[in-house]
Amino acid sequence: MTEWDKKNIKDMDIEQLLQKFYAGDSNPEEERLLMQYFLTEENVDQRWKADRQLFLSLHKMQGQVPQGVSERLAASIKRMTAASEEDHVPSKSVTIKQVVTLQHQSPMRRRTMYYWISSAAAVAILCVSLFFVFRTPKTQVIADTFSDPEEAARFARQTLTFMSTQLNQGLNKVSEVEQEFERVDQILNKHIGK
Repeated sequence: MTEWDKKNIKDMDIEQLLQKFYAGDSNPEEERLLMQYFLTEENVDQRWKADRQLFLSLHKMQGQVPQGVSERLAASIKRMTAASEEDHVPSKSVTIKQVVTLQHQSPMRRRTMYYWISSAAAVAILCVSLFFVFRTPKTQVIADTFSDPEEAARFARQTLTFMSTQLNQGLNKVSEVEQEFERVDQILNKHIGK
């Protein structure tokens, strides 16, 4: 950040710039000053901590839009408008009055379609960027479930006893199955003659 930028940021009220930014009234120079302030200042006031996170996220997102998106979007809009114009081509059975009406409606419909497509694209871009801006990784906090250590030990003992009982029952079933397999094996060996 240049000395001129630092002086301008100090001279301007950060809170005023943020209000203009959130109201959508800031110009690109003011936005650049805010971005530089939040990216370079280490001692940002605590009341602007969330704003700093926003500007850091916005800075990280810059340049993440794939190349050629605007060209592909423009080509798609042109294809859609060309297809819609083909739908409005008059046939031989149309009267002159209908042709004049269609010619007057076509630019208006085209303009309306441009507005709808550009609005949909703007909303989609806004939704995707808001998703990435406000998506914060959740850190799992491990908390104690028992305030009394004796109660925790008692519960752990009960749980381990239950698990041991279930494990022993399962091992007994396995033992019974092994004995059954041995009996079947002996019967088969007797009949096969080994």
